[in-house]
Amino acid sequence: MKNILIEKAWRGADRCKNCAIRHLVLFSDLDHQDFDRIHHPIDDIDYEPGSWIYHQGDEMPFVYTIRSGLIKLIQHLPNGDRRIVRLLRQGDLAGLESLNGQNADHDAVTLDHVSVCRIPRSVIKTLQRDTPNLHDALIKRWQKALSGADSWITKLSTGNAKQRVARLLLLLDQASTDDSFFLPTREDMGAMLGVTTESASKATAEFKRQNWLKALSHNRAWIDTDELQRQFD
Repeated sequence: MKNILIEKAWRGADRCKNCAIRHLVLFSDLDHQDFDRIHHPIDDIDYEPGSWIYHQGDEMPFVYTIRSGLIKLIQHLPNGDRRIVRLLRQGDLAGLESLNGQNADHDAVTLDHVSVCRIPRSVIKTLQRDTPNLHDALIKRWQKALSGADSWITKLSTGNAKQRVARLLLLLDQASTDDSFFLPTREDMGAMLGVTTESASKATAEFKRQNWLKALSHNRAWIDTDELQRQFD
């Protein structure tokens, strides 16, 4: 894991109060008195693409709010295969299982440049006990994670390879905050969709020939969302 920047602790969590994406993150409904209960470091950390945030089976003293970028959750199967079981984006939480005392269910690896808030589990446990708003927010996050897993299985693990690739591209475009989105490698596409790398390559090549997909610089891409939705959604 390579950290580009680790800032000093947000003692008092003043920056949390004024966070630009506070409406998306776990602490969105906390008031000033709630923030005063935060006495442990909350670190703002940037990761380069391909960085490991944690590994499957690790003990989990932290949870992570994603401020920007994409994180892939990888599960290793008994036969040695790997599957990317979900993507996390801005506003999502990584490491929720730690709040139940579990070790990490997955590897968490950055796809592009990622910025997170690393929150000690002890902070959330204290606020969960003392602050009803946070308890409610956690329940919503659990539900969102379950819904996301269900949607992943329904949309990205059914249909032929072209349908799966198209749905993945639409999901990545929806998750982006600008007019382009991060385009994963064909190997990662295969691991996300349960198809071979060759099948993912053939599908993307076909979409490029039809001008439904255009590769841009720095692993970014553009899609014709209307056409892909019409053809495959």
